Amino acid sequence: MSRQAGFTKELEAIGLTEKESVVYVALLSLGTGTAYRIAEECSVKKPTVYVILEDLRKKGLVLKVPHAKKALFAPRDISEYLAEQESRLKSVRSIVPQLHSLGGRRPDVLFFNGVNGIAQACDYKYDKLIGKTLRCFYSNLEDVDEKVLRLYEKWDRKAVAEGISFQIVVEEGNTENDMVKLAKDHENIKVKYLKHYEYPPTQSIEIADDFVRITNERELQTTIIDDKQTADAMRQIFEIVWEKGV
Repeated sequence: MSRQAGFTKELEAIGLTEKESVVYVALLSLGTGTAYRIAEECSVKKPTVYVILEDLRKKGLVLKVPHAKKALFAPRDISEYLAEQESRLKSVRSIVPQLHSLGGRRPDVLFFNGVNGIAQACDYKYDKLIGKTLRCFYSNLEDVDEKVLRLYEKWDRKAVAEGISFQIVVEEGNTENDMVKLAKDHENIKVKYLKHYEYPPTQSIEIADDFVRITNERELQTTIIDDKQTADAMRQIFEIVWEKGV
């Protein structure tokens, strides 16, 4: 009995329930048997054995002997069953890449409010920006809270000093932007001006490798879209505008 118990544990490991394992092992011991005889062998109630035998038959582990006066059952070779399962697994594995592509990663969208929120948004994935280039559409910062201006000045200097590069598009005549001022002394800041700049003057967009940060400085709101495909698309738009700058 203890040896049979060991077999049932192994069968449970391939997806059988405890009672299915017990009934299957009992049937293996008998060779063939009626539900009544199997129930005696494994000490499971006869009505339950009938149900389990049907479940095992559907799984392909039990055969019903035809033309018998009483319903007789026989176990199927476990090797054949496992071979079929392996074949099914192989078929499923072959379409795993396609299944993954159906799921697709949905963009993470994060919202930040207030001066503290903008500060948190500025530091989003900051370490990954070092050594990379941010492509930026910057607003004119008119009528913006003084706290935001001071925040930007501090962050700008830190970012430039730690090796973050910038490509910046601003409207022509916007020389008061702190990053534009820094560009005079730093090679890793490139600025282009647009003569006809119809972009909303209160919105700033910064495009990283795998996320986009959009800030409304007047309303003190920042939205981050953490998604590489979105970032790639925005970067292509930026490059078109960059070519038109002066």
